Amino acid sequence: MKKNKKAFSLIEVIFVLVILGIVASLASQIIVQVYENYIIQKSIYKVNTKTELVANEIANRLTYRIQGTTISKDHIKFLNGTATDTDWLPIEDVQTGGTKYTTIEWIGYDNDSFASHATPNWSGVANYETASQNGFETPGSNLDNVANIISNLSNGRVDLSDGNHSAAVLFMHNENYYNSSDEYNPLCMGMIPELLATSNTDCIFPVVNDTNKTFAFTTTTAHPAIVPKIITERYKLAWSAYAIAPEDLDGDGHFDLVLYSNYQPWNGDSYLNATRHVLMKNLSVFKFSENGGTLRFKICAVEQIGPDNNISSCKVKVVIR
Repeated sequence: MKKNKKAFSLIEVIFVLVILGIVASLASQIIVQVYENYIIQKSIYKVNTKTELVANEIANRLTYRIQGTTISKDHIKFLNGTATDTDWLPIEDVQTGGTKYTTIEWIGYDNDSFASHATPNWSGVANYETASQNGFETPGSNLDNVANIISNLSNGRVDLSDGNHSAAVLFMHNENYYNSSDEYNPLCMGMIPELLATSNTDCIFPVVNDTNKTFAFTTTTAHPAIVPKIITERYKLAWSAYAIAPEDLDGDGHFDLVLYSNYQPWNGDSYLNATRHVLMKNLSVFKFSENGGTLRFKICAVEQIGPDNNISSCKVKVVIR
């Protein structure tokens, strides 16, 4: 005898479909939320990593700045060649939140060739007792190695055998003054090329390697005379100045953080002769201050995740001289 098989009633089918619809709706919302969280977390990681890497890069370069050379400029005027001697300030005199002095510029000592061997290639010590107006001996140095390393790093731009493409030395005075009257500043280092005709560049001295352990003072177009010098026991060797500046490169209202390097103010170079690299795009904040030789800076970047949504990340670094 056959048994009757009952099918699902229409009400039961509708009830099942409603339940499946509710489950599908909840599942789709969960999937959308998971995807949105993924996009947000990915953007946060990306912008955090970017700002951390850039902040470390800036801090590493500023670590090797030479005392007394760190300044800020009216960047636009220096780009278009209209700067005057009132368009720069020492970093410690820059007011936080201003819109005129937005850059950091400095001369960095040559740590690469100094630290590339177990024994420093340039010792930083001058034999001032035998020094003359023409040059000085630097005991324990290997200036041939220095010349090769600097030439490679500068892509051949700095040649220690050519006076017009020379590195330079700064002697380390306790009072940080040259000749007891001229303070180390952009004027005497050539960092304001628009004023070279009227400024004194006698506190930074172009040099070539006369022998493997002897620097000879030389002349350049921007530094036409070998003048008397106060030579002290300690010196720093430099082959490049550096500048970091916010710029709107494509005119879209969003700023990029730009690094200028491989230019030599003592040879008459300016930003126009420098190598320019974009460190960070979509920069929103670049602030800095200095107190007692300790420099503090803050950078913020924005990562857009939608037409009306973005994520911002900030990093603060302190660089002790």
